[in-house]
Amino acid sequence: MEYDLEINFGEFSNNTIEEIQTGEIYYSMFGEIIFYIDGINFFINSNEIPEEKMGGSSMSSEGLAIPIYGFINQFINQMDNINQNKAIRICEDQIDKEIIIEPFGENVVLSIRYFMSKYWYDGEGVKESIQIPISTYNTVPANTFKEGMCRGIREFLEKLLTRFPDLENIDEFLYLYHKVTD
Repeated sequence: MEYDLEINFGEFSNNTIEEIQTGEIYYSMFGEIIFYIDGINFFINSNEIPEEKMGGSSMSSEGLAIPIYGFINQFINQMDNINQNKAIRICEDQIDKEIIIEPFGENVVLSIRYFMSKYWYDGEGVKESIQIPISTYNTVPANTFKEGMCRGIREFLEKLLTRFPDLENIDEFLYLYHKVTD
């Protein structure tokens, strides 16, 4: 099984270094993330979902629109939970969804939940449940998942570093970068 993360972002702001230093980057760097499980876009079945079940339009077959830097920071700071058999919960104030990753034996189960509700998107469609739905659409070997997430984040951070070489002098950026390169 393969797992990949793609981070799509338009143009970097000329103020990106300053925004990282001030924390503004958590609000200014918006883009889309796409999870691929065995080469299939996890979000492929997310069009035409009623708003009352999954909220506003931050999710489509193109991916999940999310503040990129905050997503990266939250995942990196929680990624060791996978090895400790604990869940990862990534939520951003600017969108009405949260990414939930729960351990399930040697696997993880990935789902998008309409914030604090009983509605989950699991790659196949919306499910109503108090617990994360488990299916072949959203279950990935834990090591494969973690490697794919780190690889996708590393590729994005390398693009950022290529565009802004002075990021090598920003401790917060280096911390994130080294967590996915070591």
